[in-house]
Amino acid sequence: VRGKHLDNFTVKDYTFIMINKCMTGLFVYCYFGYLWSARKLDEEDDSSSNNNNNGGQGIFSTTNLSIHNTILPLPLLFLIYDFFYTLLHWFLHMKSVYAHVHKHHHFQKAPSRANIDAVNVHPLEFFLGEFNHILALVLVVQGVGTVSVGEYITVGYKGMDVSWVCAVLFIGLGGILAGLNHTRHDVVLSVPSSSVATDASSDTDADASSSSSSTNNNTISNSKNNSKGYLTIFDSKHHDVHHRIPQSNYGQYTVFWDRIFGTFRDYDENDRVNPAYQLDPMTGKTVVVNKSD
Repeated sequence: VRGKHLDNFTVKDYTFIMINKCMTGLFVYCYFGYLWSARKLDEEDDSSSNNNNNGGQGIFSTTNLSIHNTILPLPLLFLIYDFFYTLLHWFLHMKSVYAHVHKHHHFQKAPSRANIDAVNVHPLEFFLGEFNHILALVLVVQGVGTVSVGEYITVGYKGMDVSWVCAVLFIGLGGILAGLNHTRHDVVLSVPSSSVATDASSDTDADASSSSSSTNNNTISNSKNNSKGYLTIFDSKHHDVHHRIPQSNYGQYTVFWDRIFGTFRDYDENDRVNPAYQLDPMTGKTVVVNKSD
């Protein structure tokens, strides 16, 4: 633990948490309401084109599940969500806005309560963050307006089918990742990457020469993952860095866009650890340090 832990909640904390939990019900209703309407229209189109008056089998049918509509949309959903969330999060850190909305969340410098700390935000921020999932779903399902360039070239994205299982996985996994971001657990999800492994050999000298500088952290590569040939998809420590150093790592589920925008800051295990900030594993609160020792 390198940041000061918020041991005790105030009335304002409990109020915001309660409001946001209640708002979750509204979000789920709107989220699956949109999915139902979108898939119902698709089924009606299929039914009319096949001259079938029996209608579709409903959005919760398992007969039409496939890799194409259940697995393939997931990375796109997370990338689109985090694109807009990164911009929103950056906006909330603007000096003229920060004190009115997002500052409340940053009273906690060392999150530990998982989803409780995650939802301890201003209700406006929670609303925008949650309903951003619907924006991502709409864009993936409906696509972005296509424009024809010439006779054979079409620019844009036509959208794709998203099953109800994929929609559940999106918000379910999102909730788990957001919770892990606000714990003391070190959770890293990586995938093998031959290109990263190749780049590592040529970057070793450069990484070694720059590791002594604490300010040179806005790098695209993670040196430890590079040496093993893995590309980091998710690392709970990245959001922990954000709570200590707010002008970095604005992404929620991934720092992909932070790497693109130049706001990524890697976790440095050599950062100073303050003994007075450590947590008691039994109580989850800051350990009382005897200064006479």
